[in-house]
Amino acid sequence: MVSATQLSSYLYCPRKLFLSNVLLVEEPPKQELVKGKIWHETHESINNAEEKLVCSINTKNYQDIFDIYRKQYSQILRNVIIKNKSALKEFNISLLDIFTDYWPCFEEEAKGHALNVVNFIERHDVYGNELWEKLTPKILSEQYFKSTKLMLSGIIDVLEVHANNGNTVYIPVELKTGKYPDKGMWDGHKIQLAAYILLLEDAGKPVSEAMIKYRGTEKRTLQMNTFLKEEVLDLIKKTNALLDSMTLPDMVDNKNKCKSCHFKETCYNQDTMKTLLKDAELRLKKH
Repeated sequence: MVSATQLSSYLYCPRKLFLSNVLLVEEPPKQELVKGKIWHETHESINNAEEKLVCSINTKNYQDIFDIYRKQYSQILRNVIIKNKSALKEFNISLLDIFTDYWPCFEEEAKGHALNVVNFIERHDVYGNELWEKLTPKILSEQYFKSTKLMLSGIIDVLEVHANNGNTVYIPVELKTGKYPDKGMWDGHKIQLAAYILLLEDAGKPVSEAMIKYRGTEKRTLQMNTFLKEEVLDLIKKTNALLDSMTLPDMVDNKNKCKSCHFKETCYNQDTMKTLLKDAELRLKKH
């Protein structure tokens, strides 16, 4: 069984996926991973604290509600940054710099959540626990799905649960902090989102669309279609076959991908690769 992120990795470079998952070559810590961890942990903490925050609201004044959200989001971001200060220090990233970098995005989210709550209160005139029970969408973090039929698994960063007139619709959202294209989304991210749609549908959860949120951009939407579905199913087969084999994939044609790859020295060293393959074969025989 493969994960949605492994499908994306296979699409980018099958050889790199083979090195990390079959030959067990460890990738050194990267600055981007540390910053991404803070981004995801902050979102998760915000979503987990949402129920208590909403239940505390007893006003429909937008500025008051926005101030509540703003204060809580700011505190959560600070706490997550402090929690990861040792990792940040390794890359000489100051706590203040990353807060200054990330805060405008979370402040915008606070505005959006506050506006949604105000509009809901004005329509339904509910507060406290009743407000939370009826408020839509509900936002869930780090939702794990697995399908034996699809031979696929995945952890969805954010799952929006929209309820309307007795009907429930799910929207998976992927959070990314790296570079993003001018329009749309990178192919690997598209495959990842499509895989989440298949997992949700397999679990009996209706999906209207999927979204990706690159830091500093609006959410970008993906609609499933027959061609995309077939592409994902084909990638699942190819990725499972790769991870179950001892055949080293060829290098990618696009050598620009190799320039910043931390596996480059290992990957280009034939003697090292032969040793790693022998070690992997020995591990396989022992099991």
